[in-house]
Amino acid sequence: MITPTFKVDQDNDSVTIVINTPYVRAQDVDLHVEGSEFRFYLRPYFLRLHLPGNILEDDDSKAVYDPSAGQFTIRVTKETKGEHFVDLDLLTKLLARTGETNAQPNQPKKPLIEVVGGTEENLGETEIQDAIDFNWELPQEVSEMPELTITAHYGFNNQYHGYFTHVQETMNEINEITEPEKSTVESRRAERIESENNHFDEDHYCMDFINNEEIKDLINYKSLFAKELKRLQKNAKNAEEKASKPLIQEITPMDVSGDLDMDGLSIDDANETLLKFSSKEDTMMRDLPNKEYLLSNEKSTYLGLVDLMFAYCYNYRVTEGDNNVESVWCIGRISPTISSLDQFTVLKDVIISCYRRALTYPLYRNVALCEKVLQDVYIMFKLGKRAILKALLDMKYLFDHHDVYYVYSKIFLDDYCVWIQHSNDNVLKILAHELHHFKLEKNELGWDIEELEQIAEQMKDMEDEMEQENDQDMQRAEMIL
Repeated sequence: MITPTFKVDQDNDSVTIVINTPYVRAQDVDLHVEGSEFRFYLRPYFLRLHLPGNILEDDDSKAVYDPSAGQFTIRVTKETKGEHFVDLDLLTKLLARTGETNAQPNQPKKPLIEVVGGTEENLGETEIQDAIDFNWELPQEVSEMPELTITAHYGFNNQYHGYFTHVQETMNEINEITEPEKSTVESRRAERIESENNHFDEDHYCMDFINNEEIKDLINYKSLFAKELKRLQKNAKNAEEKASKPLIQEITPMDVSGDLDMDGLSIDDANETLLKFSSKEDTMMRDLPNKEYLLSNEKSTYLGLVDLMFAYCYNYRVTEGDNNVESVWCIGRISPTISSLDQFTVLKDVIISCYRRALTYPLYRNVALCEKVLQDVYIMFKLGKRAILKALLDMKYLFDHHDVYYVYSKIFLDDYCVWIQHSNDNVLKILAHELHHFKLEKNELGWDIEELEQIAEQMKDMEDEMEQENDQDMQRAEMIL
């Protein structure tokens, strides 16, 4: 069976599902609606969705087929009129789990691992408090395999092994671990730190600190995600102002000359998000398996997301949103999760690691640039799971289409793209708050950054003095002539 491309929309009373099924006989379609489950079958297409709320077939429900477009438009009624169904654009989340079957007719089989504690749309005070109670500064042990185990485990939720057996024989320039299959969390971290110390180039850093015109331009670049956050903040401000205004107002769209004031009118839709999922992203979400995860260390999973977003935001900023042939290497090299299979339990350790790698490997190495990238990461978490999912899908596309680095999609990005759709919004918001107020001193990076910057400034002053003296000598020579 083929899962067709589809999209889901809603209004107050109904849900509309548009399904692309070209070159079929419409009279052979089989539809089934019960509870929150929607099923569509038309050989060779099969689609089964689990919606966030219950739906039903009634007199208002209808299905229309457009043969010219090859599309079914199916409208089903919400059981509770006015109920808002969340996350209808997260297509992976709507798809039934892989391998799920019905034990009895019309009786959905429960998953082998059942999630206890209520649905996402019914988050209670307990779950919100759990999010608040995450201590991002307190370290905790990352579960390790027993010492007798000769195979290392890594990747999302430590569930992968064997992907780097012959890594030294490949052209993998991202990997920083000598023998990943025989490593531990501690050995990988020690090897990463040693490599960063060996590769840190003081001259390169000083030159970027002095000759920083290009870096300043990159810092001033306005990303799409920053524009979206500004749009949301403006809408919130306008809503507050609107609430404070009287219900009846006198509107005068004419200027003193009697002409229509075009500047006072707008056709811009203030509610139109800048972060819509593209058809390519919809296809990628549809192709992902809908899985549930029993995380061994939930905090470490969220912190791994921080360094992935840092690496993505660095590349996004230096390429000004236009990926190039070096983007996949840049993202993988900067991310300690990808390059070193590292795991973190403290937010500060994640950010220090990201700064160190951004000051060691890429073309532009500047602390001010790192600080701006960290602001970008804050914006991503502030915007929530949709912005993060767009970034993860963009990364997945880059890695999927590389001959060597596709392996990182298999062990990290595929799972993160699925998991983020089910992640806790409250934890993301609180983590955004932590990122917004995070302060990092330069001396915490392990290198004498402040001393290097002082030396660089002295070198700059000396160069300026020498240029000034040369100019004066030239002027004297011209006067003599």
